[in-house]
Amino acid sequence: MASRLPRLRERYAFALAADIACLARREGFGRTLRKVRRGLARSTDDVLVLEKRLDEIASIAFDRRLRLEELDRGSLPALAEFNRGHCDTRATRRFAGNLERGYRGFVAYRDGAVAGYYWWVDGRIDPRHPHLLELGLALGDDDVYGFDFFLAQEHRGGGHAVEFLDGIETRLRDLGYRTLWGYVRSDNRPARWLYSMRGYEAARTVRVMPGGIR
Repeated sequence: MASRLPRLRERYAFALAADIACLARREGFGRTLRKVRRGLARSTDDVLVLEKRLDEIASIAFDRRLRLEELDRGSLPALAEFNRGHCDTRATRRFAGNLERGYRGFVAYRDGAVAGYYWWVDGRIDPRHPHLLELGLALGDDDVYGFDFFLAQEHRGGGHAVEFLDGIETRLRDLGYRTLWGYVRSDNRPARWLYSMRGYEAARTVRVMPGGIR
Protein backbone atom coordinates (compact mmCIF):
# COMPACT_ATOMS: atom_id res chain seq x y z
CA MET A 1 0.00 0.00 0.00
CA ALA A 2 2.83 2.41 0.86
CA SER A 3 4.21 2.11 -2.67
CA ARG A 4 0.84 3.19 -4.09
CA LEU A 5 0.57 6.39 -2.04
CA PRO A 6 2.91 8.53 -4.17
CA ARG A 7 1.02 7.46 -7.32
CA LEU A 8 -2.34 8.23 -5.69
CA ARG A 9 -1.11 11.65 -4.56
CA GLU A 10 0.26 12.35 -8.04
CA ARG A 11 -3.08 11.41 -9.66
CA TYR A 12 -4.99 13.57 -7.19
CA ALA A 13 -2.68 16.54 -7.81
CA PHE A 14 -3.04 16.09 -11.57
CA ALA A 15 -6.87 15.92 -11.30
CA LEU A 16 -6.92 18.99 -9.03
CA ALA A 17 -4.76 20.96 -11.46
CA ALA A 18 -6.99 19.88 -14.36
CA ASP A 19 -10.14 20.97 -12.50
CA ILE A 20 -8.63 24.37 -11.63
CA ALA A 21 -7.60 24.88 -15.26
CA CYS A 22 -11.14 23.95 -16.34
CA LEU A 23 -12.62 26.49 -13.91
CA ALA A 24 -10.23 29.16 -15.15
CA ARG A 25 -11.37 28.57 -18.74
CA ARG A 26 -15.00 28.61 -17.67
CA GLU A 27 -15.09 31.43 -15.11
CA GLY A 28 -11.92 33.36 -15.80
CA PHE A 29 -8.51 33.17 -14.18
CA GLY A 30 -9.08 36.03 -11.71
CA ARG A 31 -12.31 34.63 -10.29
CA THR A 32 -10.86 31.14 -10.01
CA LEU A 33 -7.75 32.46 -8.26
CA ARG A 34 -9.92 34.32 -5.73
CA LYS A 35 -11.84 31.12 -4.99
CA VAL A 36 -8.62 29.15 -4.41
CA ARG A 37 -7.22 31.89 -2.18
CA ARG A 38 -10.40 31.99 -0.08
CA GLY A 39 -10.21 28.25 0.41
CA LEU A 40 -6.55 28.38 1.43
CA ALA A 41 -7.18 31.30 3.79
CA ARG A 42 -9.74 29.42 5.87
CA SER A 43 -8.37 28.32 9.24
CA THR A 44 -11.60 26.70 10.42
CA ASP A 45 -15.15 26.24 9.17
CA ASP A 46 -18.36 26.36 11.19
CA VAL A 47 -20.97 23.87 10.03
CA LEU A 48 -24.52 23.40 11.25
CA VAL A 49 -25.66 19.86 11.99
CA LEU A 50 -29.14 19.52 10.47
CA GLU A 51 -32.01 17.29 11.52
CA LYS A 52 -35.19 16.57 9.56
CA ARG A 53 -38.14 14.48 10.73
CA LEU A 54 -39.17 12.46 7.71
CA ASP A 55 -42.68 11.93 9.04
CA GLU A 56 -43.18 15.71 8.78
CA ILE A 57 -42.49 16.11 5.06
CA ALA A 58 -44.56 19.01 3.78
CA SER A 59 -46.75 18.10 0.82
CA ILE A 60 -45.98 20.32 -2.17
CA ALA A 61 -48.03 20.47 -5.33
CA PHE A 62 -45.87 21.06 -8.41
CA ASP A 63 -45.22 19.55 -11.80
CA ARG A 64 -42.45 16.96 -11.55
CA ARG A 65 -39.63 17.97 -13.88
CA LEU A 66 -36.82 15.90 -12.36
CA ARG A 67 -36.59 12.13 -12.60
CA LEU A 68 -34.89 10.45 -9.63
CA GLU A 69 -33.07 7.13 -9.95
CA GLU A 70 -30.99 5.15 -7.50
CA LEU A 71 -27.28 5.72 -8.07
CA ASP A 72 -25.39 2.56 -9.07
CA ARG A 73 -22.45 1.57 -11.25
CA GLY A 74 -24.57 2.05 -14.34
CA SER A 75 -24.86 5.73 -13.39
CA LEU A 76 -21.10 6.35 -13.40
CA PRO A 77 -20.55 7.08 -17.14
CA ALA A 78 -23.25 9.79 -17.17
CA LEU A 79 -21.98 11.18 -13.87
CA ALA A 80 -18.40 11.24 -15.18
CA GLU A 81 -19.54 13.34 -18.16
CA PHE A 82 -21.52 15.59 -15.82
CA ASN A 83 -18.49 16.04 -13.54
CA ARG A 84 -16.21 16.91 -16.45
CA GLY A 85 -18.68 19.56 -17.54
CA HIS A 86 -18.62 21.07 -14.04
CA CYS A 87 -14.82 20.95 -13.64
CA ASP A 88 -14.95 18.31 -10.91
CA THR A 89 -13.33 15.18 -12.35
CA ARG A 90 -12.14 14.21 -8.85
CA ALA A 91 -15.77 13.50 -7.93
CA THR A 92 -15.92 10.58 -10.38
CA ARG A 93 -13.20 8.68 -8.52
CA ARG A 94 -14.89 9.54 -5.23
CA PHE A 95 -18.20 8.15 -6.49
CA ALA A 96 -16.59 4.84 -7.51
CA GLY A 97 -15.06 4.57 -4.04
CA ASN A 98 -18.41 5.33 -2.43
CA LEU A 99 -20.07 2.47 -4.30
CA GLU A 100 -17.26 0.08 -3.30
CA ARG A 101 -17.94 1.00 0.34
CA GLY A 102 -21.64 0.29 -0.05
CA TYR A 103 -22.79 3.91 0.10
CA ARG A 104 -26.08 4.66 -1.63
CA GLY A 105 -27.34 7.63 -3.55
CA PHE A 106 -29.75 9.20 -5.99
CA VAL A 107 -29.26 10.83 -9.38
CA ALA A 108 -31.59 13.54 -10.67
CA TYR A 109 -32.18 13.75 -14.42
CA ARG A 110 -33.76 16.59 -16.41
CA ASP A 111 -34.72 15.85 -20.01
CA GLY A 112 -32.55 12.72 -19.95
CA ALA A 113 -29.37 14.46 -18.74
CA VAL A 114 -27.88 14.42 -15.24
CA ALA A 115 -28.89 17.47 -13.20
CA GLY A 116 -27.52 16.52 -9.77
CA TYR A 117 -26.75 13.84 -7.23
CA TYR A 118 -27.08 12.98 -3.52
CA TRP A 119 -25.38 10.37 -1.31
CA TRP A 120 -26.53 8.70 1.92
CA VAL A 121 -25.58 6.07 4.49
CA ASP A 122 -27.13 4.56 7.59
CA GLY A 123 -25.58 2.97 10.67
CA ARG A 124 -25.51 -0.46 9.07
CA ILE A 125 -23.73 0.70 5.93
CA ASP A 126 -20.96 2.66 7.68
CA PRO A 127 -21.34 3.63 11.36
CA ARG A 128 -17.89 5.25 11.24
CA HIS A 129 -18.29 7.35 8.14
CA PRO A 130 -15.74 10.22 8.42
CA HIS A 131 -18.52 12.84 8.42
CA LEU A 132 -20.30 11.15 11.31
CA LEU A 133 -17.10 11.20 13.36
CA GLU A 134 -16.43 14.89 12.58
CA LEU A 135 -20.01 15.89 13.37
CA GLY A 136 -20.28 13.71 16.47
CA LEU A 137 -23.26 11.77 15.11
CA ALA A 138 -24.22 8.24 16.14
CA LEU A 139 -27.00 6.96 13.89
CA GLY A 140 -29.85 4.97 15.39
CA ASP A 141 -31.78 2.23 13.59
CA ASP A 142 -34.24 4.71 12.07
CA ASP A 143 -31.63 7.38 11.23
CA VAL A 144 -30.04 8.16 7.88
CA TYR A 145 -27.27 10.61 7.00
CA GLY A 146 -27.29 12.51 3.70
CA PHE A 147 -24.25 14.21 2.15
CA ASP A 148 -22.69 15.44 -1.09
CA PHE A 149 -25.90 17.07 -2.31
CA PHE A 150 -25.28 18.87 -5.59
CA LEU A 151 -27.63 20.39 -8.14
CA ALA A 152 -26.09 22.05 -11.18
CA GLN A 153 -26.29 25.83 -11.26
CA GLU A 154 -28.36 25.82 -14.43
CA HIS A 155 -31.09 23.81 -12.65
CA ARG A 156 -31.25 25.71 -9.35
CA GLY A 157 -34.01 28.09 -10.32
CA GLY A 158 -37.70 27.38 -10.72
CA GLY A 159 -38.03 25.20 -7.63
CA HIS A 160 -35.82 22.35 -8.84
CA ALA A 161 -33.81 22.22 -5.61
CA VAL A 162 -37.02 21.94 -3.55
CA GLU A 163 -38.31 19.25 -5.89
CA PHE A 164 -35.05 17.30 -5.65
CA LEU A 165 -35.01 17.42 -1.84
CA ASP A 166 -38.68 16.48 -1.68
CA GLY A 167 -38.02 13.43 -3.82
CA ILE A 168 -35.01 12.40 -1.73
CA GLU A 169 -36.83 12.81 1.57
CA THR A 170 -39.86 10.88 0.31
CA ARG A 171 -37.71 7.99 -0.96
CA LEU A 172 -35.82 7.77 2.34
CA ARG A 173 -39.05 7.91 4.35
CA ASP A 174 -40.51 5.11 2.24
CA LEU A 175 -37.41 3.02 3.01
CA GLY A 176 -38.38 3.20 6.68
CA TYR A 177 -36.15 5.99 7.99
CA ARG A 178 -37.64 8.49 10.42
CA THR A 179 -34.85 11.06 10.86
CA LEU A 180 -32.55 12.50 8.21
CA TRP A 181 -29.29 14.09 9.36
CA GLY A 182 -27.00 16.33 7.36
CA TYR A 183 -24.95 19.51 7.53
CA VAL A 184 -24.57 22.91 5.91
CA ARG A 185 -21.77 25.44 6.15
CA SER A 186 -22.83 28.37 8.30
CA ASP A 187 -21.83 30.92 5.62
CA ASN A 188 -23.80 29.22 2.83
CA ARG A 189 -26.93 31.37 2.99
CA PRO A 190 -28.73 29.99 -0.08
CA ALA A 191 -28.37 26.40 1.18
CA ARG A 192 -29.40 27.37 4.71
CA TRP A 193 -32.52 29.05 3.33
CA LEU A 194 -33.37 25.96 1.25
CA TYR A 195 -33.00 23.56 4.17
CA SER A 196 -34.94 25.85 6.49
CA MET A 197 -37.79 26.01 3.97
CA ARG A 198 -37.85 22.21 3.89
CA GLY A 199 -38.16 21.99 7.67
CA TYR A 200 -34.59 21.10 8.66
CA GLU A 201 -33.56 22.27 12.12
CA ALA A 202 -30.04 23.13 13.28
CA ALA A 203 -29.18 20.73 16.09
CA ARG A 204 -25.79 22.32 16.87
CA THR A 205 -22.76 24.04 15.40
CA VAL A 206 -19.49 22.17 14.88
CA ARG A 207 -16.11 23.72 14.03
CA VAL A 208 -14.08 21.70 11.56
CA MET A 209 -10.55 22.10 10.28
CA PRO A 210 -9.76 22.93 6.62
CA GLY A 211 -10.13 19.84 4.44
CA GLY A 212 -12.81 18.36 6.68
CA ILE A 213 -16.38 17.46 5.70
CA ARG A 214 -15.99 16.99 1.95
